Amino acid sequence: MMIQQSRDEILDNLLVRLQGIWASPIDAARFEFELKRLERVIAEHRRHEPVRAFYLLGLTATLLEKSDTMRAHFRNALWHSGDDPDVRHGYGACLARLGHFAEAREQYRLLHDENPDDLDILAELIVTTLASGRIQDGVRRMSDWSRLNPSRPIEEADSIAKSGALLERFGIADDDVERLQGLAMKILERERKEIKTINYTGIPSDDPCWIRADLVVDDSDDAVEALNQKLATVRANHAPPRLAELVVFNYTNGENKSTGAL
Repeated sequence: MMIQQSRDEILDNLLVRLQGIWASPIDAARFEFELKRLERVIAEHRRHEPVRAFYLLGLTATLLEKSDTMRAHFRNALWHSGDDPDVRHGYGACLARLGHFAEAREQYRLLHDENPDDLDILAELIVTTLASGRIQDGVRRMSDWSRLNPSRPIEEADSIAKSGALLERFGIADDDVERLQGLAMKILERERKEIKTINYTGIPSDDPCWIRADLVVDDSDDAVEALNQKLATVRANHAPPRLAELVVFNYTNGENKSTGAL
């Protein structure tokens, strides 16, 4: 019993420390040495506490920005836990932190299907749905929110709905926008750039005739310009003309990002 209690205390303390690094305003890269040490300590508990250990290893891999490793750890945690919803929720949060918004959306969708009245899960589902480029689906999810929680309207809901209506009017499906966003994300992946957030903004906001999609990265103006040159080439070769005109993707370092963030 004492051994188990000691193990629980160790894992509790490890979780607290990882949560502190997660919430820190300091770049997680500054904690690389400590995270690798924590990783070794956590790994020692996989045999006796596989769910908690793999969960913590998933958090650690997220902070080390190792996407594939993070996925593997959370899949193990889900398997050992019997698809525990708390584990799945953590998996979604880690996917979203690393910019894998479509995958995060799928985790939150599974959680929402099991508990459709949970507002916290619905909020995460809305955010990741919009961040993955599925604006029309996001509008439908916001309708669910309004029905369940009419006293707390979603900020920018009207503007987002107008953007969704614009896409619908021109026959642009969510799959088309998500596919184009995927091309932009692939460029960042090849260049080993981390995305901070994605902002979709209807222009003009009161009656949009096109949508600006800003992918925010933490980089210099010159680096952002080089990324946009690559994106222009990809867009010209792979995006249907009507889609490219209606949804204009652009990399930015945040200095001139839109005020209509999703």
